[in-house]
Amino acid sequence: MINVKFLTHTGAPERLIVEAKKKLLAAFPALQFQFFSTDPDMLVFLTGGSEMEVTQMAKPGRFYILAASEGKNAYAAATEVKAWMNQNNINSMLIDLNNEADRKRAAHYASMAQKLAILRGQTLGLIGEISEWLIASNTTPEVLARVLGITLKQFSWQQLSDHRTAEPDRGFMKKFHTGSAHATEDAARVHTTLVEVIDREKLDAITVGCFDLVRQHEVTACLSLAHLSDQGIAAGCEGDTCSAAALMFAKAICGIIPWMANVVMVSANSLRLAHCTVPTLLLSEFEVDTHYETGLGTAIAGKFAGEDITIFRFDKELRKAFITQGKITSTLKRLHACRTQIEVKLNEKDALLLRERPLGNHHLVMPGKYATLLADACALCGIQLVS
Repeated sequence: MINVKFLTHTGAPERLIVEAKKKLLAAFPALQFQFFSTDPDMLVFLTGGSEMEVTQMAKPGRFYILAASEGKNAYAAATEVKAWMNQNNINSMLIDLNNEADRKRAAHYASMAQKLAILRGQTLGLIGEISEWLIASNTTPEVLARVLGITLKQFSWQQLSDHRTAEPDRGFMKKFHTGSAHATEDAARVHTTLVEVIDREKLDAITVGCFDLVRQHEVTACLSLAHLSDQGIAAGCEGDTCSAAALMFAKAICGIIPWMANVVMVSANSLRLAHCTVPTLLLSEFEVDTHYETGLGTAIAGKFAGEDITIFRFDKELRKAFITQGKITSTLKRLHACRTQIEVKLNEKDALLLRERPLGNHHLVMPGKYATLLADACALCGIQLVS
């Protein structure tokens, strides 16, 4: 639903709004509108002398479509407002309602705005603590709420049921049967515990500070996080709130929950990535192994399906994003990295950015070419691309 506000000078005839509604519905037949909104996404200028009202309603962090046509100084008013928004770092685009290319561009952004609106009001659960080594990725609740409208709820492991007494999830057991009943059962009990808190607290996504779990109980959450992502619950590890927000963002915009991976090495035109958990829906095959850093518990060693991938991440303030596309050249099985591993061919410019201006370690990977779509969505949120 696109919220619309019509703007006119004081005393303008009512028929201008009636005519504008008909024109808008004809111009955007695929969109649904809520007219006369007090919190609009689209500002439709019908006359000049309507500029000042915008200064009272426009909000930083929002994206506005400014729509106008020739006549009655409407486009002139929209131009003045566009300049004012640029001066105040409010993201917007100005379109001519009579221009077909402009209408298509606006419809594209309006569709993405509707997808992003899904994030507002969603809740991310942080289980445990953010890992102490994530010094560039500890996005705060205030930033999550301001930029994406996501609420962060934190829970200690002590606030969850004791996984050791939980009933192992049978569907999980069947999916990840490894021949090691003990390891799989423990992982299945962790999964039951995480599902319980997700259901009870109505969480839309989680990120898990998992190293305390493996150190204290010799069990990992790697399989559970993969299974949750397969079921549509964006699930990340190490308590990385920055990457968790990006997982939610990708799901909303692209309909895919990516893989959160470590940067193992960057060369002149290639990148190696690895991690111990990955949504199995992104894999052509996988096997269960132990967790790399500890040699304990269970983890996923998988082979990515396809070659073309998109790689991206945010900075901790959700002000910048790195986005690139590449091709998987090989699936690796090196002993000195996490269990799922890929080598990717990148263009030299983006490889240099990863070496010289990285936004952090973890990067998100998903199959397909989504760089343009993600970049457009970032523009909607006022997130600038690293270049």
